[in-house]
Amino acid sequence: MNFLSHYYFDQQKGNGYFNLGLIFPDIVRNFVRGTKLNLNIDISNESNELQLLRGCIQHVQSDKIFHSWQGFHDMMHQVTQQIRASEHDIDKDWFISHILVELALDHHLIKANPQLAKNLYTDFETVEIEVLHSFLARNDFSNFDQFTLGFDRFMKHRYLESYVESDNIVFALGKICNKMGLTPFSDGQKSLLKQLVEELCDEMAPWVLKLDEELK
Repeated sequence: MNFLSHYYFDQQKGNGYFNLGLIFPDIVRNFVRGTKLNLNIDISNESNELQLLRGCIQHVQSDKIFHSWQGFHDMMHQVTQQIRASEHDIDKDWFISHILVELALDHHLIKANPQLAKNLYTDFETVEIEVLHSFLARNDFSNFDQFTLGFDRFMKHRYLESYVESDNIVFALGKICNKMGLTPFSDGQKSLLKQLVEELCDEMAPWVLKLDEELK
């Protein structure tokens, strides 16, 4: 799942550190490439760091359920077949379909819940960077300046709010693919992907209800 879907399905009201933990493993890896958190650390006291850890653990559990769910694989297959049936071949189409379905889920959720991204950022504004650094230090992490720069940029630009537009979903997908060293999308491929995002969004409502049942 992507950022908004993790937050939507698993958030705890008023628990900013837990809610940040729901996306923390992914954003740390985005800000400092190659970082993998050790979630087996022992935090015995009830603290903000423990809430962050619990959110990270929930992130892993929800991803495991989602990625093994047949509904996800069926939708990935559907998208892959649509790409292959089109006149716009795309390299690594199975990988593209995986990411596209996750981003389309975020697109649907923010369209159906216009305050979703705003609430996420409001929650994250309550956390203290020193707590995040302390948690990262438990993981033998040392790139604190790079992480802080990335986190500040994430909070300042609030790009998740832009996921309400399908063009921005395709743009986000392109950025991910560029990081993976894949060929940039042509205009025709972008048009196809936008169409697929919009078609998926129209199908998402009952799918989201089923996913919610799976995750619970």
